[in-house]
Amino acid sequence: MYCVDHFRSSKEDPIFKGGIDSDLIDRDAFAKKHNQQHLFGSHPTDPGKVTRDKDGTVWIESETYESITDMYIRINQPERSRASQRAYLHSARIGLDDQYPGVNWLAHIWYARNLKIFVNLTRITESDDDRILLIIGAGHIFLVQQFLEDSGDYIIESPLKYLDNEGM
Repeated sequence: MYCVDHFRSSKEDPIFKGGIDSDLIDRDAFAKKHNQQHLFGSHPTDPGKVTRDKDGTVWIESETYESITDMYIRINQPERSRASQRAYLHSARIGLDDQYPGVNWLAHIWYARNLKIFVNLTRITESDDDRILLIIGAGHIFLVQQFLEDSGDYIIESPLKYLDNEGM
């Protein structure tokens, strides 16, 4: 088992030490300050009651029972992955004039994080015969899968054929 995610809060990221102004990468603050919250795309929603801890952790308490298998099937639908990616792309529009905090966040935080996840996966691959099961947040699926496929070094299999009870 390996941890392949690479996450740092914006303030901890070394990119800011390289001279990028945090105001020009903090899309959330910029959108709020300039009344551009409507430019955030809408992510697919999970059914249930949403609560947020003081540290920002989001919890979704399901209102009805859903097995973990059914949840994984729902989350791994290709249309859900594309919808999540579209929501991130929509946030690129946040900004004014020559200020692009939405683009900066996508390029320097989101895409960089997913590229680092991809590279970390390549670093744990020891042979062409390796099989890797990646369990990761649904928002990462589209980009990480794209990077793996585009590299030409990996064959991606959908988890759906393994999760579908009727196909077993």
